[in-house]
Amino acid sequence: MGVWVKRRSVVRFAVAVSVLLVASLISGPAPAARPDTGQDRGYGPQDPPLMAFAWTQLTPGGTQVRYATPEADCPSLVVTVGGQSSKRQMALESRLDRYPTSATLCALRVERAVTAARIDTGGVGVPVHPDPFGVVPLPDWTRPNATKPRPENIAVIGDTGCRIPDAGPMQDCTPPGWPLLPVTDSAAVRPVPPDLVVHVGDYLYRTRPSRQPTPLCGATGLGNNAHTWGCLVTDFFLPAENLLGQAPFVFVRGNHENCGRSGEVWFRYLATTPSTTACSGSHPEDFTPPERIDAGTLGLIVMDTSCASDEGSTCDHGARLATYTAQFNEINNNLVRGGDNFLLSHTPLWAVHGRTASNNPRWIDELLDDAVRASGAHQLDQRITVVLSGHVHLYQALDFGVTTAARRPPQLTVGASGTTLDRQDWVDGDMIGKDVDGEPLGQLITRREFGYAVLRDLSPRWNVRFFDQAGTVVAGTDCDLGPAQFVGCS
Repeated sequence: MGVWVKRRSVVRFAVAVSVLLVASLISGPAPAARPDTGQDRGYGPQDPPLMAFAWTQLTPGGTQVRYATPEADCPSLVVTVGGQSSKRQMALESRLDRYPTSATLCALRVERAVTAARIDTGGVGVPVHPDPFGVVPLPDWTRPNATKPRPENIAVIGDTGCRIPDAGPMQDCTPPGWPLLPVTDSAAVRPVPPDLVVHVGDYLYRTRPSRQPTPLCGATGLGNNAHTWGCLVTDFFLPAENLLGQAPFVFVRGNHENCGRSGEVWFRYLATTPSTTACSGSHPEDFTPPERIDAGTLGLIVMDTSCASDEGSTCDHGARLATYTAQFNEINNNLVRGGDNFLLSHTPLWAVHGRTASNNPRWIDELLDDAVRASGAHQLDQRITVVLSGHVHLYQALDFGVTTAARRPPQLTVGASGTTLDRQDWVDGDMIGKDVDGEPLGQLITRREFGYAVLRDLSPRWNVRFFDQAGTVVAGTDCDLGPAQFVGCS
């Protein structure tokens, strides 16, 4: 990849500095109204670089453009409807306290008739990313006279942050030690530019960012707090900016975004309903209700499993089984509708993540599986086409075939887009026919390498492939989604 080779040769400092330098080369100069002081390219750790980010995300209420900025006020959004452009004031969701600990968040819902949108950068005093002119992507399946009823190519990434624990071994947060930048650069263009991106959760992994300080996260004067806007920019927005500029996103809450970790950051900037108080007080929001997001005729059912089985003591463990059971009832009874429905859950319902001494599968997630069985239907609705997850830091396609007593949709796990990979101590073929959650495993395809998945609409079916960080299909991962199983894998 030419762009990646060019980036890799620029600088080998902390990732924020390297990516900022690259952004200045690729995206062009900052707006003329702001002189180039060098600060925009990441120099001067005592003076964090000023930058704003604009992105598009799907919510239950429709398509929303969001804008996070170190400035106090919200700009207008220039929208085009029927060939005519007009300005609409963005709404203030929250105002920054101290940059880059926080940023001002602005948002505006755009209706289906809008064919183009951009931030009005005329009154903006800082560089705007990913596009310096503020242009944001919009769903192309909602436009008037759209040629398709839903996204045709969906990129899936997950578990993307750079792991910096309190002590002990850590990732080198520059490529190739942390491959999020090439993964997302490839996902933005290969095999084709996506219409939609799903991030299945876990954005921030910098527990002690001062061990690898960057100008926006962990630098002198910023403290050792990883739960900040600056660390979210460093761990996700900057390296993924080409992908953010390509397509709308759906964001899923991971266990790294529960209220004992980076929940405040999640709720302030990425949750479908932003909040600055959801993780405060004596009753933090460990469990948010499941939501349905319509991507045209495709239903995306987003479930918050950030407090599932293997999560630590920061969650309310006593409420989990009853809560998840009620949520599966809500999904089956009210959120699943006609057509294809994808269930998005950061924690997989079924994923092999090890083997026992007798060479049987070790799997997760027992708590979620118990909740499914305790639901009124004792299974997932048959209209759920696939479960999309992360959490296990591998790529895995798993199914039980079509003969199980209780229907189980195929499980796709994409947790290999950036953070340190998990071990694979089993051979997939040795696990077939062995018990996972009371049923014999029908198919298991695991790959221990960094990359992303792409779901392709081949109506009436879907195809899935896993791509490595260079954008090449990984052998054995090209599968169609059949009824309750992956078929024709090659």
